[in-house]
Amino acid sequence: MTGTGIAPLPALDFKVHPATSSFAESQQAYLAKHPDPRYNHLATGAVVFDMSHSTVPRILLVQRAAADSMPNRWEIPGGGCDNEDESILYAVARELWEEAGLKAKSMLHTVGDPHIFSSRSGKKICRFTFLVEVETNSDDGFAVTLDPKEHQQFVWATEEDVKAKKSGNIELQYTTQELENTIIEAFNAIERQS
Repeated sequence: MTGTGIAPLPALDFKVHPATSSFAESQQAYLAKHPDPRYNHLATGAVVFDMSHSTVPRILLVQRAAADSMPNRWEIPGGGCDNEDESILYAVARELWEEAGLKAKSMLHTVGDPHIFSSRSGKKICRFTFLVEVETNSDDGFAVTLDPKEHQQFVWATEEDVKAKKSGNIELQYTTQELENTIIEAFNAIERQS
């Protein structure tokens, strides 16, 4: 599926649950409070589930653009924290809007372990992933809108799809093994909540 043309960034007002309150501060403040020689930048990922059409949870996956790094691979919406972001959670909401056109309603909790990696430019980054409840934006639930410079299509995948690495006739090759593990952990977290 595709949908393109992200609107300007709206006001990002979302609920912060106690489990995510330690991320309600800027990247700079967090790094000062939690110094770690393994990283000096933060990134975020947003796990979004759609349970409106069935009892089987479906997770939003987006496919990276063919001209981007890790071309044609699948991931969840997310990206780096900017120094201008008022908080790490704001960065989650901003990236979710920029990459999928979805507006965060609540930041529920973190998912999986933090993932530490180096970027192509040599930045040492720690990525935190969050379960995010989003606002319904269409009669069918969620109308995803992609930025074609970053992503070329999306799917709502079941846990079975994720494990089979295939949704319908679409092959799902993930950006990293760590991301795939985090996606599976997200399904486990949803099952524990049920």
